[in-house]
Amino acid sequence: MTDAAPARRPLPVWPLAGALVAAVVVAAVALRLGGGVRIVEVPGLPTADPVVAWLLPVAKLVGDLSAALTIGCLVAAAFFVRSADGRIGAQAYRWLRVGALSGALWVAASLVILPANYADLMAWPLSNVTTEGLWSFIVDTENGTAYALTAFLALLAAVIAGRTFTVTGAAVAAILAILAVLPPVFTGHSAASGNHQIAVDSMVLHVVGAALWVGGLAALLLARRDRAEVAARYSRLALACFGAVALSGVINAATRIESLDYLATTDYGREVTLKALALIVLGAVGYWHRAHTLPKVGETNAFRRLAAAELVVMGATFGLAVALGRTPPPPTAPRDETAARSLLGFDLPGPVSAKAILVDWYPEIIVCTVALTAITLYLLGVRRLRKRGDAWSAVRTALWIAGWCLAIFVTSSGMGRYGMVLFSIHMVQHMTINMLVPILLVLSAPITLALRALKPVRDGRGPREWLTLVLHSKPVKFVSHPLIALGIYVASLYMMYFTGLFYWAMKSHAGHLMMLAHFLAAGSLFFWLLIGPDPAPRNIPYPARVLMMFVAVAFHAIFGLTVMQSTDLLAADWYNALGRTWGDTPMADQRAGGGIAWAFGEAPSLVVLVALLAQWSKSEDKEARRLDRAAKRAQETGRPEEDPHEVYNAYLAELAEKDRAAGLRD
Repeated sequence: MTDAAPARRPLPVWPLAGALVAAVVVAAVALRLGGGVRIVEVPGLPTADPVVAWLLPVAKLVGDLSAALTIGCLVAAAFFVRSADGRIGAQAYRWLRVGALSGALWVAASLVILPANYADLMAWPLSNVTTEGLWSFIVDTENGTAYALTAFLALLAAVIAGRTFTVTGAAVAAILAILAVLPPVFTGHSAASGNHQIAVDSMVLHVVGAALWVGGLAALLLARRDRAEVAARYSRLALACFGAVALSGVINAATRIESLDYLATTDYGREVTLKALALIVLGAVGYWHRAHTLPKVGETNAFRRLAAAELVVMGATFGLAVALGRTPPPPTAPRDETAARSLLGFDLPGPVSAKAILVDWYPEIIVCTVALTAITLYLLGVRRLRKRGDAWSAVRTALWIAGWCLAIFVTSSGMGRYGMVLFSIHMVQHMTINMLVPILLVLSAPITLALRALKPVRDGRGPREWLTLVLHSKPVKFVSHPLIALGIYVASLYMMYFTGLFYWAMKSHAGHLMMLAHFLAAGSLFFWLLIGPDPAPRNIPYPARVLMMFVAVAFHAIFGLTVMQSTDLLAADWYNALGRTWGDTPMADQRAGGGIAWAFGEAPSLVVLVALLAQWSKSEDKEARRLDRAAKRAQETGRPEEDPHEVYNAYLAELAEKDRAAGLRD
């Protein structure tokens, strides 16, 4: 008996209900035993309200589960099933409606978390929360702003999911939903711990991976048709999510658990251990799926039964995660808490040295993950081409690897530490990420490789179709206009450093990541249009490209000179609070950074100019050969009027005749 017949009937909701019950029960037990809702009375201080102590984790649990279901359904609607002419089918429509409903529940949970968080912070009952106080909490605190932003993004995702009938709309809603889970990550335990950059980065990967993993499985169980195709696509996603969740969980726990003894002797450690055991169980179930039930997904209900049990374990794990967020971390070794350590997340480094930069690494987990993923995908693409007998330049491959390795080095080596302390080192990072790395990446032609390596999908959208759609989309056409791309590349430089954005990027890890992403994206866009061998939405004449290059170099030089001559310290509150006692003064270091900005662009600009002139010459030679071929064809066919040389000569003769006639009239 096949699985097709029961798949058409309404699906039971017991797997989702079982996951919810497991999450609530495990969260309640873990909160009680781990002290997450324990009320401690301190003489002279207000006592927390027990109702708020329970309401806050319950609301967070509801928000986390609804977020996972929303993300899973929206991602499934956009990427798990085929579509005709970009319109969603019946299965995707049902996923979108479930995603819209769960998104609305997510918004409601976030709106409950806001006053509950405020009351918990003030140790008040909810009745004491006023509108004015809540607004101040949202505007003036990172925690309030984060959950307000989550509610806003989740609302946008739910509205789009409820109204769209296109795959593109579903993809936009999915992206918004994924972004909505991120703001609270930057304000939780991870943001307050030592090495908070590593802790926050790992938690970003952990949260996104868990939401995609759990939500995708829930969407798979809700599928009524095409379950084999959906399961195959989800399986690849689940494997990546399992790796991301496992690795990021280990990294995050290592930032807060200094001794392995704490895993058994502290409430926090025991909860981490239980989460790890649950992850091992889920990994074993996933292996069994891939080895035994996936090949027979259309022939038996074994896959659904095992997946339902897996979803219940995932729900219990979510309950543990919520309890873990309320459980005090284990004690750390006594150390002097300085202003620098509080701001940086690590002790202030000593004077700059080659050894410190090369040996004392401070990994930027997000950058490393993106870089290693990009290198892996590129190499897989090259391998696919060569397996079918096509050639690919080894130089381009080396450029791609070199570009991402350079990005890792300037953000994760000792330069990662010194870039937060010295403006001069920061400027080296900036210029590298904004110029050197993009030049290497665009010259490696990743778009061309992807278009050649990815297989086209019939009656739907695969990675190749999505890439083509993005390249021809209106936003890409807009930003790829020469003046717009040049404006983004130049203006963002001035806006970042001569407004309050630079200070925000230094004190906020979210701002720091956005700054790095913007510099890399702006530089990649600019140099893609300038020297990229990949196809672009606009064909810019080479004289215009040369002009763009000289304008960009001029504005970079002006920026560097402005910084060198400035008497105002950029991000003064940040650099003064660090209390650095070695090296140049902050103002002298800033002037050195301005000099780096002024001089750094010369070598990359020379490389770009050489590449641009070489491409221009190659283009002219190619055009000349095309004209010669056309002339030869015209000669062979006896039709001189089709010879481009004769046409051009006739045009010149016509102009000369007009000039002669005008001279006679004068």
